[in-house]
Amino acid sequence: MSSKAKKAKKNTIVSGWEMLAPAMEYVLALTMAAMCVAVSFYSKEGYNQIGNAKFAAYKAVMVIGFSIFLMMGAAYLLYFLRQKKVWNLSVTDGFVLAYLLFSTISVVSGGFYKDALWGYFGWNMGWMSQLSFVLIYLAISRFGKYYRNILTTFLVSSAVVFLIAVLHRMLIDPIGFYEGLEGYQMAQFLSTMGQTTWYASYLVVALPIGMAVFLFSEKKWQSILGGIYIAVGFASLVTQNSDSAYFALAGFMLIFFLFCIEKRETLNRFVEACTIFFAAGKVMYFLMQIHPNPDLEYDFVTDIMLNRKITWVLLGLCLLLDLFLYVRKNRPYSAVRMQWVKWMALIGAAACLIVMVGLIVLQSKGTLSGRLGEALGTVAYFNWDHEWGNGRGRIWEFAVSVFAEESLPHKLFGLGPDCFSSYLEVNYSEEVSLFWVNKVLTNAHNEWLTTLINVGIFGAVAYIGIFVTAIRRFAKAWQKDYLLAGVAASAVSYMAYNFFCYQQVCCTPFVFLLLGIGEYLLRQERMEK
Repeated sequence: MSSKAKKAKKNTIVSGWEMLAPAMEYVLALTMAAMCVAVSFYSKEGYNQIGNAKFAAYKAVMVIGFSIFLMMGAAYLLYFLRQKKVWNLSVTDGFVLAYLLFSTISVVSGGFYKDALWGYFGWNMGWMSQLSFVLIYLAISRFGKYYRNILTTFLVSSAVVFLIAVLHRMLIDPIGFYEGLEGYQMAQFLSTMGQTTWYASYLVVALPIGMAVFLFSEKKWQSILGGIYIAVGFASLVTQNSDSAYFALAGFMLIFFLFCIEKRETLNRFVEACTIFFAAGKVMYFLMQIHPNPDLEYDFVTDIMLNRKITWVLLGLCLLLDLFLYVRKNRPYSAVRMQWVKWMALIGAAACLIVMVGLIVLQSKGTLSGRLGEALGTVAYFNWDHEWGNGRGRIWEFAVSVFAEESLPHKLFGLGPDCFSSYLEVNYSEEVSLFWVNKVLTNAHNEWLTTLINVGIFGAVAYIGIFVTAIRRFAKAWQKDYLLAGVAASAVSYMAYNFFCYQQVCCTPFVFLLLGIGEYLLRQERMEK
């Protein structure tokens, strides 16, 4: 064979190897789009065991899609190694891989091998789920070419889910999930996601992405669609009746404010978004009077949003600020002065958090007296006891004591993914039975505390490092692609919400999907330089 023929044959082989990457990109996009639809809408028997049904759908999509993807990936890896290409890992990649390593070690250190594989029934956040989250991130960050198609699927799916939730709060049931349910059951379940806390966890991850489109898109039609999206999302947020969602709202709105303040146009849109939020509360108040549910008892912040006069005042202030910014639209905009406003906002947010924690401590110890003490005494959140935060006071105190009494290997490496309940059943069955009777305590109702217990100190540091490094890197580069702002805000929202909640299939796969997209955007930007 001539040298020319050999060269042609070699080029054909190389081209064949290189065709694997586009094929993997297509398979991955289809898999992720299918995941967005399946988790958003699938249920087997309405709300009955809906968490298990959604996980079954998620598991099926991941097994089918990633089996194909990983087989092609193995072949592509051989080509990659033969070409001696550089791995080029980011700091976030490092934390992701470290988390996979330590979650794997925790399976061994905990000793609950069978339970650790798939996790507790109904939650299913075992090692296989942790592996799937890592795979989603790594795959999207390397082969996420069609991320816009995936995000479009996610946003359209979530918009439908939000709309159904709004209709459900008006006792309009277009999907038949409320058939045969009592009023108190309708108050506890929403849309296609199930329990209100599960629904809210999905809401707070998806909403910031649509918010980013509204705030930063330069295409008018995209901004209009983004405005409609956040209007429906806010209408659902103010009626979903989980106070934890407002903690997430505060987190992602602060992030967006820090981004928006750099330009007049984006600051104007941010104020418009605030106006839409408070207007959504007023509109939903009137709509929910058409078909009120007498069994729906509002949480503290939900009651303020729907029933208190202060929100009318805040809506009026937003409208006045809208008008003020419109009148001054042709005036010079001092970005330097706004940097001071940015720092004031950060300091103010930190001060509010410190003051709130301080008031909780002082009030709970009985230190405060007079009118302030009396006023705070009427607000449950300022009075720490076992029932604080729907029982989280007792759960957190108990979880901390469990961690404190663990052996050193368990402290360092954990009990195993989703093995909290297994450990309690063996070592604290009497206490659990006394405090929670027939209920199973599957987690600490604080993802970061649960992670510390399940995968140990090393695993928890790696897991938190994923979010902290990603948020920091995306926030620094967001002006190159506004979707980075949305991903950063979504990650902050997830962290804030899950300070009071937990990993589950309705939110965690999506936040890792978004983190992967953010990493892909940064990688593309580096490759273009």
